[in-house]
Amino acid sequence: MFSTQSVQSALRSLISKLSTYQTDPPHGLALFCGYLGAQEDKQKKLLYTFEPLKPLESIYELLEEKRTYGFIVVDENGVSVHTLNGNDRRNLYRLEVSLPKKHGRSCFGSKIRWARIREEKRRWYTSKVAEIAIAQFIDPLTSMPSVHGIVIAGSVKLQEEVQAKLDPRLSAIMVAVVDIQYGGEAGFSQTILLMKDSLGNLKSTHEPKIITRLFEINLDRHYAFGVEETMFALTNGLLDTLLIWNDLRSVRWELVKRADSSTKVLYLQEDKEPLEDPSDWIVKSKIAVLDWVLEYYSDFGAQIELVSDHTATGAKFVKRFGGLAGLLRFQTVLPSTNDQLITEEEQD
Repeated sequence: MFSTQSVQSALRSLISKLSTYQTDPPHGLALFCGYLGAQEDKQKKLLYTFEPLKPLESIYELLEEKRTYGFIVVDENGVSVHTLNGNDRRNLYRLEVSLPKKHGRSCFGSKIRWARIREEKRRWYTSKVAEIAIAQFIDPLTSMPSVHGIVIAGSVKLQEEVQAKLDPRLSAIMVAVVDIQYGGEAGFSQTILLMKDSLGNLKSTHEPKIITRLFEINLDRHYAFGVEETMFALTNGLLDTLLIWNDLRSVRWELVKRADSSTKVLYLQEDKEPLEDPSDWIVKSKIAVLDWVLEYYSDFGAQIELVSDHTATGAKFVKRFGGLAGLLRFQTVLPSTNDQLITEEEQD
């Protein structure tokens, strides 16, 4: 095992190396510093840095869902093509058509001719949908699917016709065929709801479940909400699951009193600063609540759920609970804001 001094030495080396960069590299910078060797007196310090060929992802992007699903929503008014990655919904393509009705009035004479024209139009349309699927979901560089799975949604007859003409590479990753009542964006939303069991690992389906559970237990008071109340519950080991907005703008301040070295923890909006007299208090640390939580939540035995405001449920969570809430292990009465600050002082 390496000592605290080794870790601190490595950090100082990294900071020293960073000071040599006058500007940020365009694609970010990757650094590694550590010690090689089992015995402390024979360790060799290694320091490596390199600039990636592609931009580095942030820690929050790394936590996002990586499986992308393709959706084809087809009805007699047109086809729309979408992708879903976690909470990221994208509309890729829309083609509007006007197919002849089955029992429409014919200006071409016989019903047989009308039926033939209608069938030709449908064949052209379904073939066009299959072509669009290739253009949107097959990577031209690799000739392989660019999505993890395909979902076709629409009326039963059109579903079957499109599925029969789908490229074999896309047929091999078919997830489901869904019967829906709407087309376009509304049909896409309906499909996601109907697929919540099959796509249960996606955040767009998992996130509403956990937030809905939070809304449902309001009467039992098995929850904490707001930054200060939730942080009190977390640091006292009362939380089973912590829900936090992935763009939370609050800051955690830790202050130390000059007179007796007692500490105080405050949670403020990012544009606010403590009102305490600087002559009486020293700022020990200042860190975004989101960053602090991601680093320490597991120390208190809690699970964590990152929530976005990209969905209606997520936006409701941010507005109603301030972007931070938690499910308690058991029903309890949490202290008021003032009591909380006093308690944290006493704990420190």
